[in-house]
Amino acid sequence: MDREEVLILCMVGLPARGKSYISRKVARLLNWTGLKAKVFNIGLYRRVLVGLDCDSKFFDQTNKEALKARENCAYLAMNDMIKYLYGIF
Repeated sequence: MDREEVLILCMVGLPARGKSYISRKVARLLNWTGLKAKVFNIGLYRRVLVGLDCDSKFFDQTNKEALKARENCAYLAMNDMIKYLYGIF
């Protein structure tokens, strides 16, 4: 049985610095070369669950309610990524 290798890239950084743009470009290139790639953007999960009107207080580390929401978004993205990986194999 052949063993396939998996590579997971995580982009981390300040908002509006091009993480999503670069991620989509890399995924498009990998898909073009025949490798399976997909982008899981936690910001998209946040927009669906919380809405578009997140101010700076939402990202404040002392805001416990927002912290829970951010962790939930990360959890959902991670779950979807795991499901995607299991679907490949």
